[in-house]
Parts: sequence; structure tokens; C-alpha cells
Amino acid sequence: MEVITPTNFIKDMFNVLKDIAASNKELEVTLNSQIGTNDGVVMISKREWQAIQEELYLQRTGTLDYVFNLMENESEDDFEDT
Repeated sequence: MEVITPTNFIKDMFNVLKDIAASNKELEVTLNSQIGTNDGVVMISKREWQAIQEELYLQRTGTLDYVFNLMENESEDDFEDT
């Protein structure tokens, strides 16, 4: 994951945001805290955010486990000949 400082982010904000949206890459903007830990913010594209939310929903409702179970236990008899 690429990491930049807030200063560098602000200098080229429009291009950085455009690149994140186009590439679906993550970007960490580091923030130093008073206690010495390196806090920060991770930026992702809206498409990536929506995909994560969809996967979490499928996991939360049990749908993802159901589909994985079907995939693990599939056989040739499960499919029709066309």
C-alpha cells in the first residue's frame, strides 16, 4: 500500500483522488499522534468500498457460507445438459 504524508496529499489532492478512483488501489495518509504511534487514514475507491460492504452483507446474512458450501460439495449431477 502506498503511504503519503498529509502535506503531500494536499499538494496534489485532485490527482491523488483521481488515481485512487481509477486504479482501485489503497492509499494511507499517515498522521503522527502525540503518543508517538503512527495513526493514519486509509483511502479506497468507492467501487472498492461497495464491494467490501457487499461481501460483509453476504457474510453477515450467511449467504456467503451457503454459496461456499454449495461450491465445495458440487457434483456433475448438479448441472443440466443444454
